Amino acid sequence: MKFVEAVNLIESRYGMQAFDHLEDYSEDEAVQILLEERKQSRAKNKKKCARGKDPGAAALRSMIENGYTYVEIAMVTGLSSAAVGKISGKYGLREFYYKMHPNVRRLDVKVLCVNRSTGEQVEFKTLSAAERAFGLPHCALSEWTRNGRTFVHGDWEIKREQ
Repeated sequence: MKFVEAVNLIESRYGMQAFDHLEDYSEDEAVQILLEERKQSRAKNKKKCARGKDPGAAALRSMIENGYTYVEIAMVTGLSSAAVGKISGKYGLREFYYKMHPNVRRLDVKVLCVNRSTGEQVEFKTLSAAERAFGLPHCALSEWTRNGRTFVHGDWEIKREQ
């Protein structure tokens, strides 16, 4: 019996509602054919919808060479961007990534901090150095001082130098 014949036989015997509850008619040969086909189609779908897999060092290196960011690699592989970062570190590709994307670390951004009460000025070479000095979360100043904005932390005004 072929699949189409099985579908037609079930429809004629039990009606269209039988397809919602095929397990109730499990003694029928036509139903067994449909259940087997359903198992096979689910196995194919699981492969499509499965979580992302480690692309491997060579594939990851070629993606980085082609200019992919962690977010774009995550979209292609089905992983999270944090997982891609960890995997690139595992393969020793993190420094290579930062060489290909120098603007990610923002090593050239200088930060000027002015104490409003005393007038003291302190200049930091990088955003991360200022974050460490003031005990701020990692990458916080990057977000809070964008587009010329000034961030106030206690008595300190923190802004990027132009």
